[in-house]
Amino acid sequence: MWEGDMKLKSFDGIITLLTSSTWEHIIFKHPELKGKRKLIIEALKNPDEVFLDLKGSLYILKRVDLVSDYLVIVCGEDVGGRFIKTAYFSSLRRKERYYKWFRRLKP
Repeated sequence: MWEGDMKLKSFDGIITLLTSSTWEHIIFKHPELKGKRKLIIEALKNPDEVFLDLKGSLYILKRVDLVSDYLVIVCGEDVGGRFIKTAYFSSLRRKERYYKWFRRLKP
């Protein structure tokens, strides 16, 4: 486990914060992501698809051939900037059902 926060540059050049408490949440709720921090960083920098929901959350998707079809990173923004809320693996079927309601930002 690492201490402190990480500031990461995302695909659009915006600095995105990954706090240690968020990382703890991610690996507690989604233990399959333990040890996959580099994959999350790579997905943030070079996603395959990006969606925006009606509340302003950003969904960054990276195609993977691991436990599931996609790695999803959910980001929010506030006055302090962009931050990672959570990350999880998702199936192609769920992507097709769930993200069709969101605005596509990156094909």
